[in-house]
Amino acid sequence: MAAAILREAAFVHVLDPAIPLREFFDQVYALMFRSYRNEYIYKNVIAQKILLGVHSLTTTCMLTEFRAGNCKADTVLLNGTSTVYEIKSAYDSMERLSRQVAAYRQVFDKINVITSASQAEKVARAVGEDIGLLVLTDRNTIRTVRVPVSLKHAAQPAVIFDSLRSSEYEQIVKTHFGAVPNVSNARMYQACREHFCSLSPEAAHDSMVKVLKKRGNSRRLHEFITAVPPSLKALSLYCRLGCAEQERFVDALNADIGDCLALT
Repeated sequence: MAAAILREAAFVHVLDPAIPLREFFDQVYALMFRSYRNEYIYKNVIAQKILLGVHSLTTTCMLTEFRAGNCKADTVLLNGTSTVYEIKSAYDSMERLSRQVAAYRQVFDKINVITSASQAEKVARAVGEDIGLLVLTDRNTIRTVRVPVSLKHAAQPAVIFDSLRSSEYEQIVKTHFGAVPNVSNARMYQACREHFCSLSPEAAHDSMVKVLKKRGNSRRLHEFITAVPPSLKALSLYCRLGCAEQERFVDALNADIGDCLALT
């Protein structure tokens, strides 16, 4: 299938079958960066330049497509606080941006919109001055136009609660109140929700950060992220492969592309 796609695109004729698969992915990524900076490009730059460049995997984790109210956040970084990155590429409209930012205000501490240079002014007009504004440059860097303001004092515990898994909100309730409510399974959700919603915005937010960091805090995941090429950093964070699948994938990355795709 992959080989057929390469042949259909006439890419196979300029492809060296002796290069490793990891190098092939980097070459395709570089081509996409020059000609088609889609959402994945932005996510990968955030993973490379911010998660791995500014922070580290030992202190920070990255989540993608995280539910916040009636929206899904493109990328969230969690360390001592929460920072959401809403992606607006050159191909995106601003139609939903106001609604997305309003939802993020209810959950996250800091909100950034990352966009192209051509969209920066449009984004700046669409959001408040307390929202951060970042630009992805042609040099594969992130330029800060405006720094975000801390907003966790305005977080809504009820909205945060609905973003969590049952094991996560039960852990928070146990931490703050000593135990989960002594009720039937049918009433557990509502009882935990009532407890959680009695927390202050700051306490609800900070508790959310602590439990969510555990989703991406595993030694095996760290090793996998380190092993993949630069072009696949973001993919490695959300592809959810098992340990054996990760090992097979890394082995395949080191094989020649001609052998992987039967091009020779």
